[in-house]
Amino acid sequence: MWYCFIRQKRAVIALLFLITLVVLSIGNSVFYDGEIRRVSLLFDANGTVSAAPFAPSAEFLLGTDRKGYDLLHLIIEGAKWTIGAGLLITFMRIFIGLLLAITLAKFNKPLFRSFESFFDSFSVIPMTMISYFLLQHVLTFSNGTTPEPFYLRVGFQMMILIIFAVPTITFYLGNEIKLLLDEEFVRSAKILGGRYPHLLRKHIAPHLNPILIILFLQQFIQVLVILIHLGVLQIFFGGTIVFHGGDIDSVTHEWTGLLGMYYPSFMSHPWIPLVPILFFTLTIIACTFILSGLERAYLFSKQKSFRDHTKPIEVIPVASSFSFVKETKKAHFP
Repeated sequence: MWYCFIRQKRAVIALLFLITLVVLSIGNSVFYDGEIRRVSLLFDANGTVSAAPFAPSAEFLLGTDRKGYDLLHLIIEGAKWTIGAGLLITFMRIFIGLLLAITLAKFNKPLFRSFESFFDSFSVIPMTMISYFLLQHVLTFSNGTTPEPFYLRVGFQMMILIIFAVPTITFYLGNEIKLLLDEEFVRSAKILGGRYPHLLRKHIAPHLNPILIILFLQQFIQVLVILIHLGVLQIFFGGTIVFHGGDIDSVTHEWTGLLGMYYPSFMSHPWIPLVPILFFTLTIIACTFILSGLERAYLFSKQKSFRDHTKPIEVIPVASSFSFVKETKKAHFP
């Protein structure tokens, strides 16, 4: 599967794009202590003074915001928060959902279906609106006040984004495990004395792992979309600082905070909100390319495995080792 994935250039380039963003973001925090380049005033050759924001140019590739912060530098600094938070939330969704699915898959079908029908409503819950109402008073605080510790705010936000997605993931994986348990080779292993942990490790896991990887990327894209919606609603990851006069700021430089802060500047300085929108779009497109590459690699590996197990048996003719002897009855004369 991985050999087929590496041969797909679009998926590999998309993966390298995400890795490069995260590495540069971590490097900026390690080597430059998270400092952001800022230029409030700029003098040209004639001594003319111009103030921020500055449009994209050779000096500022993506321009600056109204405070003079370099937007490219802000994007790089916030990449580890946005992508890292998305990956961690997605991992916890899959991990908790998988543990519950393994437990529920042992139940008989009527009991499993009753649980599934009860929690089926979670699949139609508007995640953005529920998250907004639950997080609004926790993550928003005025400048000069003492909010809750950063780790508590982040932990509560992640818990909300995780808990409402777990039921859907649990029953999706539970159905996949039940389908695999009904396969003939799993039934044969069970008849031969294989216990449930052994069946999961030796027979279910090899077929479930590719599904988990594809589901992980799908959930990661969904988490990014929810974060974008919350950013537009001015609910930033880690907290939203409200200043006197209505100005807002993000505790971290993650992309949802940039999007929420810069969205009102769309008409006057369109490049400012377009930068975080652009990188959110590129990240989602990159994840889509990776997901498409994994799906193709998974299908190719299944087809190859099927061909390997269904090779025609070659019959080699062998010379007969025996022969019939026709007996003739001798005539007897009196």
